Amino acid sequence: MTAVSELRPEQILPPRAGRPVRRIIDVRAPAEVAKGALPGALCLPILNDAERKAVGLRYAQAGPGAAIEEGRIQTQADMPERERAWRKAAEDEPSAFMCWRGGMRSELAQRLTTPPFVPRVAGGYKAMRSYLMASLPPSLGQRTTWVVTGPTGSGKTELLHEANSLPSLLALDLEGAAEHRGSAFGAIGPQPAQATFEHRLALPLLLGREAVVLLEDESQNVGRLHLPDAIYAELRRAPLLVVEDDLDARVRRIHRDYALAPARRDGEAAALAALVAAVRRLRQRLGAKPTERMVASLKDAHTQGAWNDPEAFRGVIETLLRDYYDPLYRKATPTDRRALLAKGTQEELLMWLKERTQRSHA
Repeated sequence: MTAVSELRPEQILPPRAGRPVRRIIDVRAPAEVAKGALPGALCLPILNDAERKAVGLRYAQAGPGAAIEEGRIQTQADMPERERAWRKAAEDEPSAFMCWRGGMRSELAQRLTTPPFVPRVAGGYKAMRSYLMASLPPSLGQRTTWVVTGPTGSGKTELLHEANSLPSLLALDLEGAAEHRGSAFGAIGPQPAQATFEHRLALPLLLGREAVVLLEDESQNVGRLHLPDAIYAELRRAPLLVVEDDLDARVRRIHRDYALAPARRDGEAAALAALVAAVRRLRQRLGAKPTERMVASLKDAHTQGAWNDPEAFRGVIETLLRDYYDPLYRKATPTDRRALLAKGTQEELLMWLKERTQRSHA
């Protein structure tokens, strides 16, 4: 072949490039992708999970030749359709095939798709993951890091999302990447694999050209996932932006995010069940009687048709803030060794960020 048969990870994802040079076509089986996916990759497996299991069993029994024949038998009915999907993807956008180690599966996809010729990722997923994780310390080291902190319900995540449109600033939503809000009430849905979470953080940092990265203050664990050491170290040392808001605004925001949004997504009964379970997980900290009073209030809001009314939740939310979340915030947010850059409402801090980034971008 005259074309380059394989590309190294750094040729596909060059630092500060803004975007990948090629889209990755991931030909691993779905079960492999579930253990570690790359953001933006197009998952078009060469073997599904059942086929991969059958081929692996045959390999163990009779070696590679028998395994290749087993794969041919397993996929002969569907392979033309898979070839068409690979070819269309490659014609739509410059692409590269990726399997586990950059070996047999991606080579086979190359042969079946040509033309157009599609290179494969040298070293496959394993090499790509190593490259991404090794990129984290230098990606952070070439930027200034600021950390957004503040009491529960003050609008930290909203500030991150608003700030992402500012020049020279990359706002990295750690909770969004983890699909968890980092508290007893934080589950948004099934969380991704640890490797997928890490890739979601490493990739924008590697490709981005921004001078400042903005992070929300977190503990090292976000739900069942844990932050990479390089990012957690930045959180512990970087200067702070403290978001403040009055109690009424915090109550309304918490009601919207933790009662209304889940009810719209999953239904009111499911949202009630999730809230009740979360409150009861705090029973040991809050005490049995306060916990059951809050559970009763939540059930009343549901049965009385008051789910959309923040006032029906005020007693529950204020109790949680007063007796659990605000003391936890004060304890878990030491300011020693971390400078305070600015303090104010979400709107005031967004204006502060606009002024700072426009000045550095000019």
